[in-house]
Amino acid sequence: MSDQLFTYSCPYCQIGYCQPGQATYVRMHENMLVSVPDLPVWTCDICGYQEFDQEAIVNLEALLGVSDAAPDTQRPRPSDSFDTTTARRANRDR
Repeated sequence: MSDQLFTYSCPYCQIGYCQPGQATYVRMHENMLVSVPDLPVWTCDICGYQEFDQEAIVNLEALLGVSDAAPDTQRPRPSDSFDTTTARRANRDR
């Protein structure tokens, strides 16, 4: 049952469950490649859809000088109790 505390239904396939983990974040920012290893991520166990942790993205954008994300839209960390009714989908444009 403790595994279900840190998962939520996949917003992409709506079949699998997203679970916390780590992955490398790679994006282009102002014609420069940005690569950050071991960034917290939520990954679907069926389709592989990934959402990076919103707090980590906000911190990364602050380092890069981009500040358009609101920190209150973050996904709970595994140490927090997880309520699927408060889960929000991160912007896929990033």
